[in-house]
Amino acid sequence: MKITLAFSDDLTQAIEVEARQSGQTPNQVIERVLCEALLEKPKAAFKWVTVAGELQPGVDLDSRDSLFEIMEGRESSLE
Repeated sequence: MKITLAFSDDLTQAIEVEARQSGQTPNQVIERVLCEALLEKPKAAFKWVTVAGELQPGVDLDSRDSLFEIMEGRESSLE
């Protein structure tokens, strides 16, 4: 299928630079980038980070209701 697209000068230059660096034609670069963006599964946008911490006073990890009250900013009725 043939399609005509219009790109800004900056984008056209970036496509041409990528084509030269990758040894591909500009059409191959555009097709590859569009396939990555539209057809392939997106790569993870974040990385999990684990940090040391401590339990805040008054938090009872064994009480779901108590945790919800703390998260919602309410005072615990169980105290």
